[in-house]
Amino acid sequence: MFTCPKCGNKLPERKLMFLTNLNAITCPTCLARVQVKNKKTSSLIGGIGGGVGAALGAVLLFYWLRTGEVFYLVFITALLFNIAFAGWWTFGILVQLEVKSQRL
Repeated sequence: MFTCPKCGNKLPERKLMFLTNLNAITCPTCLARVQVKNKKTSSLIGGIGGGVGAALGAVLLFYWLRTGEVFYLVFITALLFNIAFAGWWTFGILVQLEVKSQRL
């Protein structure tokens, strides 16, 4: 999904799972430190995904507490999984990476 801006090799997916606006990951091939370039877009994706997930999850949890139907618990789980997948997919399309500048 993502490639290193310096060497062009593919970055490991498991490292990208922990990439935020505040940290950087290391390319295993060229050892370059890679960080998010457009931090506002990344923050917007996280904020919208978290807000939508929390709001819909709260509504479904409220209905589950009132009715006791197991369907709402299953629906909450499926909903949160789909929102997480949509956020990860959107992150892969819209967020760009850059090589972090080295400070001495």
